[in-house]
Amino acid sequence: MKIERTTPKTLTLNQRRQSFAEVVINLTPAEAQFEAYRCFYCWDAPCQKGCPAEVEIPQFIWSIRSGNVAGAADRIYRANPLGSICGRVCPTESLCEKACTSKQVNIPIAIGHLQRYACDQRLAGGGPLFSYPPVSGGRVAIIGAGPAGLACAHFLRLAGHQVALFEPEEKLGGLLAWGIPAYRLAPETTQAEVNAIAGSIEWHQETVDAARAQVVLQEFDAVFLGIGKGVPARLQIPGSDLAGVRSAVQFLRDVAAGRGGFHDLAGKEVGTIGGGATAMDAARCALRLGAGRATVFYRRTQEEMPAFASEYDAALDEGVEFVWLAAPKAIEAGESRLSVQFERMELGQPDQSGRRSPVPTGSRFTFKLDVLLEALPSEPDPTLMLLLDKNPKVFTGGDLAGGGTVVQAVADGKEAARKINEWLTQGGAR
Repeated sequence: MKIERTTPKTLTLNQRRQSFAEVVINLTPAEAQFEAYRCFYCWDAPCQKGCPAEVEIPQFIWSIRSGNVAGAADRIYRANPLGSICGRVCPTESLCEKACTSKQVNIPIAIGHLQRYACDQRLAGGGPLFSYPPVSGGRVAIIGAGPAGLACAHFLRLAGHQVALFEPEEKLGGLLAWGIPAYRLAPETTQAEVNAIAGSIEWHQETVDAARAQVVLQEFDAVFLGIGKGVPARLQIPGSDLAGVRSAVQFLRDVAAGRGGFHDLAGKEVGTIGGGATAMDAARCALRLGAGRATVFYRRTQEEMPAFASEYDAALDEGVEFVWLAAPKAIEAGESRLSVQFERMELGQPDQSGRRSPVPTGSRFTFKLDVLLEALPSEPDPTLMLLLDKNPKVFTGGDLAGGGTVVQAVADGKEAARKINEWLTQGGAR
């Protein structure tokens, strides 16, 4: 018999467009327990194999089913110190739920929502999430306080090592703090889990450039590099320096910080270049800030876009429009708007990423926009990478290592902590 999946309630479309409140409303205790009863509790747990952070999924779901929500949260946090965060932002449809056995006869279990429910209950209960031992091991420097750096710090502290975190931002968390809008990840959730880790480590609020890195390498026994991919690329076309052309990453930073300058979008035409999560979030934020229309332009099609299906579906549901097979070629300043010239593309043979390549057709069209946001791929700092690469004391993870998701960054940090612990305690190398 098919038993329908318990789907969490969400804000109405009108509510979404008028605020940055979280779109998805947490499961109630009754809803969570009902959904937990749908789990088959497989002995070989394919869902767990699909979780980069190695969360014991059947076990924590069983705990929810039996009413032991605190026990469920403890199981999650033993494997993933950012459990509530990942319960919100993980692309579960491509990971644990994709592997769920229930999918073969029914509908995948709502694993992400159950994880969020259990962890939120634990956070609401108060008290310390983690208990760290006294420092008894080596000294490790972690450069970058994103999810990979935080996870690495957490597991190193559990192993007894001293950790110093180098992060120039005003808040720890990396993209968790400034790159994921509040409607997907409430700031208080991020702050609660980040603070639970940060209380046991040193925080040096400074930038580690090439010169500073030399000193860090001398002062510490090992270094974890989790700096992400640095400054995003910008359009290299005529007119890309015009007023009104902005970085989507900086746009999201300013929205997260509540800074002004982007609240003048009322009724305006906003375009975004790109097909990843940043492009989806930038367009959705623009609508929340009053844009009359938000359009995403992508040089491939929906099938090739790097954004996950859930991100695309949410953007589409909220009214974001999409123009496929369009590559920007030039921007001109009109009397009151930007005049953006696009070239129509067609799909050719697959490239190294496995996606079909965009091929110019020679046909062009023009689109009038008030604001153009660039959501293009980023690259790491080449100077810092050149200095630290191949040094046996240096370990890397997160976006820098090609992770791409928060949960993969956590897994990278966790694995790096294991290797660093071996390095420090057994003299082993990578």
